[in-house]
Amino acid sequence: MSARKNKISPFFISVTAVLTVTAAMCFFALAYGNDKIDFKTVFYFVCYKAEDNAVSADAVSGAVSNYGGAGYILEYGNTFYVTVACYYDEHDAGNVVSSLARRGLDCSVLEIRTDEYVIQSFGAGNRKQLYLDNLKTLYSLSELCYDCANSVDIGELDQTAAKNIISDVKSALNGLKYKNGENCFTEELDRLIAVCDSVSSDYIFSRDIRKLQIAICDTIINIRIY
Repeated sequence: MSARKNKISPFFISVTAVLTVTAAMCFFALAYGNDKIDFKTVFYFVCYKAEDNAVSADAVSGAVSNYGGAGYILEYGNTFYVTVACYYDEHDAGNVVSSLARRGLDCSVLEIRTDEYVIQSFGAGNRKQLYLDNLKTLYSLSELCYDCANSVDIGELDQTAAKNIISDVKSALNGLKYKNGENCFTEELDRLIAVCDSVSSDYIFSRDIRKLQIAICDTIINIRIY
């Protein structure tokens, strides 16, 4: 048999390479590229300032806190928002903006929605239910903090009751941390537990509880699932 008959054509090599790459892409797409977690939420943040860097936002944060707002810096879409409070109803947020305007504080409402989270690493699909449960628990904790802050504002809760609620939130976060072990939520849960310790170390104002609430909402909005 001649050497010419044994030679593999360049066309055959090209076709084989294309088919191999296509098969690999399909495999990874099926494995995790299209694996998503559906979790819909909507938050209405009352914001005092929007800055393009963390340093500028931090300079304003203290003033907002002194005014009675949370002062939490929420990073979203490459912008740093100095938040006063967070609501789950647009009408409530709008009423607060109007009230603050009458007191000389010019604020606006930032609406942020979550819809779905793409799982960004191979093999993480088997943790899909765990991650969904995490998001649901965090959302419930944010609502608990919201109710607690409102109750402190109107005098329905004293310091002991408020600290007990923060302690319950911390216990729930520790429970999530134990359940999750080491994964994409670990660092965020550690951060939120540290916020719990910070806001409950002294006299608790409603702004402190709102800071914890917004920190939890921040995790829900910005968590990167892998």
